[in-house]
Amino acid sequence: MKIKSCFFLLFLFGIFSAQSYKAVYDFKWKPQKNATEYLHEDFALLINENKTSDFLSYIKFKNDSTKTKTVKDFKKIGQGSMSFNYKYGESKFNEIVTKNYNDKEIQFEKQLHDKLFVVKNNCKINWKIDSAKDKFLGYSVQKATTEFGGRKWTAWFSTEIPIQDGPYKFSGLPGLILKITDSENEFIYEMKSITKEANDISERNFGVLNIIKLSSEKYQKIWEDYKKQPSSIFNYKTNSDSNDGWMATYTIGGGDPNDKKYRDNYDKKTKEFLKNVENPIELKNDCL
Repeated sequence: MKIKSCFFLLFLFGIFSAQSYKAVYDFKWKPQKNATEYLHEDFALLINENKTSDFLSYIKFKNDSTKTKTVKDFKKIGQGSMSFNYKYGESKFNEIVTKNYNDKEIQFEKQLHDKLFVVKNNCKINWKIDSAKDKFLGYSVQKATTEFGGRKWTAWFSTEIPIQDGPYKFSGLPGLILKITDSENEFIYEMKSITKEANDISERNFGVLNIIKLSSEKYQKIWEDYKKQPSSIFNYKTNSDSNDGWMATYTIGGGDPNDKKYRDNYDKKTKEFLKNVENPIELKNDCL
């Protein structure tokens, strides 16, 4: 029986390896610790031939997919112009978590106004696999627990989908994480569906001139300053240039960052928007 199970798992691994999938998760969170109601948003986990994955809001995924197709079609022609006018605020999240399965590296990208911050690190997550089992979406799942980011987490993973990944920065179990929640039930990820499909968002940062690569510690300092006074990001200077000879035009907010009225208005609107994420998913940084 054990031999048959082993062959079955190897068979499943063969099916899922070197193929691309899209898993959709419902993310439910409490914007403030004392909030009585949850906010919801769908997220996509794009598994790229079992080599890398991208985790981002479904709205951002659709925008980035459309942009990538537009850019690639444009580059084939090699002339003309493009303009991207995203409506920031459609999603409450504009960040993306990219995992590299081979080197265990995690890349975190987040845009603050016209600047894109990129942080690369390793997040070591130590799991304790429990004997408890259940069913979720028709899959057999098993329980696992860990402590990460200052919170205790309970995950349910399935070896029937032998992909060592999951939502957000979570990975490393012998199967895809279908559901994970913190001990206070403030953050809940639940998979809604998984389909075999390839998706391309490789040109998502095309035309972004201010791409800033920095350490996790430096980014945390910038993020804390941003939450206190969002317009502080206008003062952050960079000489980074990543357009590779191509140019794209963006409309972000509109207005002069040197104008006090514009800065005050930006602070007011952004602080109101940040109320959606006042309760941080990571209370401390466990990534190097």
